Amino acid sequence: MKISMTFSSIGLILCVLLFLVDNGGSLLQENSNVHRHRARNPFILSEPLRLVKTEAGTVEIISGEQEDLLQVHQIGLNFVTLEPQALLLPQYIDTSCVLYVQQGKVRLGWVRDDGLSQQDMETGDVMIIPGGNVFYLFNTDVAQRLRIFGLFDTSESLDKRGRFQSFYVAGGFDPPTVLSGFDSDVLAAALKVSREEVTEILSAQSKGPIVYTTRRQSEMMSRSLSSWSWMNIVRDYVPNMFQKAADYRPYNLLKKHRGFRNKNGWTIAVDGKEYRPLKKADAGVFAVSLKPGAVLAPHWNPRATEIAVVTNGTGTIQISYPNGSSALDQRVDVGTIFVVPRYYPMCQIASRDGPFEFVGFSTSSRPNQPQFLAGATSVLRALDDDTLAVAFDVPSDRLRTILDGQEDAVILPGFTEEPRAASKTKYDEKMSKMWREMFLSELYS
Repeated sequence: MKISMTFSSIGLILCVLLFLVDNGGSLLQENSNVHRHRARNPFILSEPLRLVKTEAGTVEIISGEQEDLLQVHQIGLNFVTLEPQALLLPQYIDTSCVLYVQQGKVRLGWVRDDGLSQQDMETGDVMIIPGGNVFYLFNTDVAQRLRIFGLFDTSESLDKRGRFQSFYVAGGFDPPTVLSGFDSDVLAAALKVSREEVTEILSAQSKGPIVYTTRRQSEMMSRSLSSWSWMNIVRDYVPNMFQKAADYRPYNLLKKHRGFRNKNGWTIAVDGKEYRPLKKADAGVFAVSLKPGAVLAPHWNPRATEIAVVTNGTGTIQISYPNGSSALDQRVDVGTIFVVPRYYPMCQIASRDGPFEFVGFSTSSRPNQPQFLAGATSVLRALDDDTLAVAFDVPSDRLRTILDGQEDAVILPGFTEEPRAASKTKYDEKMSKMWREMFLSELYS
């Protein structure tokens, strides 16, 4: 009897262990991920992962594999840098991508149903590259480095790490092209050439996915554009002949009439209503410029999460948890990438040393309609006095004196001195830690 019970106990233990191995791995991994993210704030994104690096440029990404806030929305970020007169070789990717030219000039060539389309783009231009369409990027400037910031949709990608996959249609030894996946005899028959000629074109390129062009090559590529320029002009100015002409042209965010401007700075945004391709991508693009010391008033976005990169100056980003504890209070500078979840109150503050600027994407193509907590357009001013007096437990006349004091809206006047870091009590720190743990755990649930 003892022996049978012992064997039964051992069997039970083994079953439990096997269950934990088979089914508990993901739970252990989740706990490990939560622990990993405790070391840094989830609202400040990690350094991009470099996918491509040559002498002529780089391609970097931040994926859902690295950042859970991106994984939740099935999106990723990409960063393309091309040296002057460098070419990113023709390819297609397994996801659609919204491109924003952060700096420089670029020629985008992509193959549409009706042939090749070439567009010259500059700083501030927005363009959508559909998944599966062949495209290339060429830095047309002879002196300035090109920087492109992009948002890509990972929902259609086969890469479960939240990355996009590049399929090069031109290349050789490095990068290999998709043609190399076929038998040389099949390619020879398909192209109606010899096997030697197939080998010749598939083994010459060895400089990587981004290459420099010579002066002669650059001139030839420019002449190639001129041969197509008449078609681009027709598409641009005779929309009745080409119903979707506007969909194939870039939209310049910085040349748009400012969405809001006052003496303290400006904000601009473009959505799917103004630029139809964004509707299909279900994304928006925005830019903010704050004068020294100015404050983008505390507010939240009811429709979308925002992901932005600092493009100029230094400042402070503050985000609040729902319980009123601090989710983020951090000084940031050029290159910092931050994310603010939908509904989470935020505030951006420029340093007194100079302007503070950032540009980014929102996860909805609809107008964002931010709700402000301070300033002339504050939601608190819209509420009735009696309700507010009860809610704050402060006399209504005193409350109105405090809430109605700010005459400016949206972007508020600057500080006379740098804002001091908030002093936190042990209770504040405890509440902030509790909500952070809840926030991280919810991402993995």
